[in-house]
Formats: sequence, C-alpha cells, structure tokens
Amino acid sequence: MENKFQIIIGSPIDYEELVAYVWINGEEIAIVQKEEGVNRMKVEFFKEKVQSDIYLDTLLAALFEAKSQLMK
Repeated sequence: MENKFQIIIGSPIDYEELVAYVWINGEEIAIVQKEEGVNRMKVEFFKEKVQSDIYLDTLLAALFEAKSQLMK
C-alpha cells in the first residue's frame, strides 16, 4: 500500500522564513526549513512521530515537494 503525503506551508514564530510541514499517512513527521537559504535547506524530523515504516519513494517525493513549494 502506498503512503500518502501532504505538505503544508506555514510561518511559525521560531523561524524567520516560511517552513514546510511534511505529513505522511496523516501524521506530521518533519519540517523542512530554509533559514540558511534555499541552497542549505534542512529537514527536522519529529523523533516521536516518525513512523517505523515509510516507503522511501514516498518520503523522497514528500521532501522534494516541500522543497519545491518553499522555493516558490
């Protein structure tokens, strides 16, 4: 079964730049942030929320989509 993902762009008070929240199977698992610029984006995983099994293709697609949305 394929994992489903959703990207939500937000502006939390802890960051100066917009961030992308990465949700997979209805759970928020990470934030992609660009505080150091678009060429030095970082992924911050929520350790307590990371599922034990996520398809690699789904995770990569979600991260690339998050990056794409932040670069707009």
